Amino acid sequence: IFIANMGGYVDQIIESRIDQLLGAMAMGGWLRDVPTEEKFEIMDQTKAAMLDAAGVNEPFLLRTVRWLKDGLTLDWGESKYSRTRSWGRSSSDVKTMIAEALPRTLIVFGAANVALFFTSLLLSLGLTRRRGGWLDKLVITLSHMGAVPAWAFGIVLNVIFLKLRTGLTGGGTFDSWPREFTFAYIPMVLKYMFLPALSIFVSGFFFSIYTWRSLFLIYSQEDYVEMAKAKGLPHRMLERRHILKPGLPAVLTSFALMLVALWQQVIALEKFFNVSGIGQLFYGAIRTIDVPLFLGLVVSFAYLLTITVFVLDIMYAIVDPRVRIASEGATLRLATAKGRRRTWFPPSFRWVREWSRSRASTWQGAAAQRYSVSDRLRALYTGMAAWLGNSARGLGRTIKEMAQYPSAVIGLSIIIAMICCSIATVIVIPYDEAVGLWRGEHNIWYQNPLKASPEWVNLFRVNDLPKTIVLDSRNATPSSDGASSSDAAGGSTVTKTSEQVNENMREIVLTYTFEYPYRGFPQDLRLYVAAQYDRKRPHLVLAWLTPDGREIDMGSFAMDESELYLASQDDRLKRKLDGQWPQKALFADPEDPEVALEGTYQLTVTALVFEEKADVDCEAILYGQVYGLAGTDHERRDLLVSLLWGMPVALAFGLLAAFGTSVATVIIAGIGVWYGGRMDSLVQRITETNLILPFLPVSIMIYTLYSKSFWAILGVTVLLSIFGTGIKNYRAIFLQLKEAPYIEGAQAYGAGDRRIIFRYLIPRIGAVMIPQLVILIPSYVFLEATLAFLEVSDPILPTWGKLIVDALQYGTHSGDIHLLLIPAGLLMTMGVAFAMVGLSLERVLDPRLRER
Repeated sequence: IFIANMGGYVDQIIESRIDQLLGAMAMGGWLRDVPTEEKFEIMDQTKAAMLDAAGVNEPFLLRTVRWLKDGLTLDWGESKYSRTRSWGRSSSDVKTMIAEALPRTLIVFGAANVALFFTSLLLSLGLTRRRGGWLDKLVITLSHMGAVPAWAFGIVLNVIFLKLRTGLTGGGTFDSWPREFTFAYIPMVLKYMFLPALSIFVSGFFFSIYTWRSLFLIYSQEDYVEMAKAKGLPHRMLERRHILKPGLPAVLTSFALMLVALWQQVIALEKFFNVSGIGQLFYGAIRTIDVPLFLGLVVSFAYLLTITVFVLDIMYAIVDPRVRIASEGATLRLATAKGRRRTWFPPSFRWVREWSRSRASTWQGAAAQRYSVSDRLRALYTGMAAWLGNSARGLGRTIKEMAQYPSAVIGLSIIIAMICCSIATVIVIPYDEAVGLWRGEHNIWYQNPLKASPEWVNLFRVNDLPKTIVLDSRNATPSSDGASSSDAAGGSTVTKTSEQVNENMREIVLTYTFEYPYRGFPQDLRLYVAAQYDRKRPHLVLAWLTPDGREIDMGSFAMDESELYLASQDDRLKRKLDGQWPQKALFADPEDPEVALEGTYQLTVTALVFEEKADVDCEAILYGQVYGLAGTDHERRDLLVSLLWGMPVALAFGLLAAFGTSVATVIIAGIGVWYGGRMDSLVQRITETNLILPFLPVSIMIYTLYSKSFWAILGVTVLLSIFGTGIKNYRAIFLQLKEAPYIEGAQAYGAGDRRIIFRYLIPRIGAVMIPQLVILIPSYVFLEATLAFLEVSDPILPTWGKLIVDALQYGTHSGDIHLLLIPAGLLMTMGVAFAMVGLSLERVLDPRLRER
């Protein structure tokens, strides 16, 4: 509420709505008979009174508290967002709209996630006794798919089912929400649930099985399990009582985290599948910047998260009697440190003081100082060399062990290739040039076909799709006989001749001859004609000659200085061709009209000019169906530019967000544990508060209301992600490491707090932090794509998410699936590659997770 009201943004919304209301009242006849001067005065007074009644003139904190009170009760009044498709009765009341939308989210996505949870849980238990088998290896191999969100799989599945023409739709709303349950409604619900549920299953099925399989393997190696096996207990009883039961707290945590993720995933899922739940409602609020509905939904998401965490705490106490309510923030201190004064202020001041004292003790004589400096430099060199050597040997051992996992080798190869490609892209195509190309400045893409497939698709076809042919008379070279000609690629030629017909008229003939070796038809024929004249416009005559000798009169017209001719939009030519599309009829084989006639074609452009210095030139473009390595989009832009620049954007966002979040989280957790007391309690309370805040809705609210720049999105993402579950995980590890003997030894020789935290505590958890950091990268990569998918991204940068949005709007239903599959495939490849490396690192650094 504070963020939304900060800077007076909410006040501006209220003021604009009051202006709209007064304008509507004036149009309806209010103050019609009042003089103009008095009318404006009355309107100003009325506006001031309405602003005062709305609380705009109150102090900022009081206004925020008023909004907070309304927010906690979801009393937001009327919303300006109107749903074009509604289930049941439509209402503009925020509370009613949320209450109507929530059941649909629970039915469609809640049921799918619950089914996924219990299915993967039961299957993972069975894998504990089949470790190393083909099914176990299959699950490990496919577990990397968990790095890809459900909406990305939904894109691929939707394309597949559209191609198969199964009748299943990729989404949609019901005609009406029933007042009461009826069995006749079940088939309709199942039809619309199928693809969303299948996407959720494909996304999380194998990763969930792998996660719980790894957890149950750890429990299955305990001594009491071996004792139970020795007693001859059946496998099912062994799994249920001795493996599943001790792991129930972790299982419940996974279930709760799944629900937490669900409340935020539904925004993208419902937007793609067009399900009228709270996610679709939230997306509508984003597009209309409807602040009341926006805040009502954010608070609703927060309530859902809070209820989930609260129920989880209760279930902990039920399934595990060891859980006790205690002072979690209080930490134990070492006995040797009881008499030592502790403070949670930054330790840099004490470090400077200790350094000054040590330096002062060496300033007793010039000789002693000279020897101490050399000794210190020698020791520094020796220490750095030893550290670098140990690091290199450790890295070499890790790489050698990772080389034993094919998934790690493949994933690392993909990542290195993408990093090299990103660096080359930034160098070859600078930022300003990339932005200009993405915006299509100066109409640079006019020669490209519309939504063309990549040229490499011809490798998989029997008959090649046609490429674009460009012929320009301005490139013609004059010859000795007065004519001019030019050679083009593929044996095509352009000739230009000029002949004086009479004293007042001259004929300019442009002849375009080209080979057409394709059986498919071109997209269109476009002519850019440029004329030079003073007063009298030239007259143009077009003629078409086919390889079998047929000549087709394409028509004639008077032209201006510049003329654009499109064969597909020439209605007169279409009538001459008996209603057939010109781009098809001009190339059709008379014996088989469904295929093009191969051979040499000729286009003749005859221009009659009526002035001595008049001239005419023409550029003929025969648009093909394939272009380049990546094809083109609905604006004829070369997709290769946006695909290449989307790669460094995705990598930069993923790497910077994961690294910044992980490093800050580890440092904060280490400082909190080491100083303990109030410092640790403060860190834990902030973390617990942040955990029940909906990250994605809150961040989207900030981006929508304030800034959508790349750096703003990255900064907000890092700030909102620091105090997350990582604080809890790292804190548990630091509490054990703090009691280790080497920490006590460091304190004994006088090591400061800063040295202990950054040299002895944090480096010890590298084996845990590094795999988690690598696995975290794809989640942030997909977060950037998700934000772009929701149209909340930097408006300047070309990203893969924007390509997916454009493809869904302009390419999917017209059959141009390459617009969708190429960026989605690259996005999924990057996410899976990082997941491969991260999961392999976990198995390398934790021997218990290695398969046999």
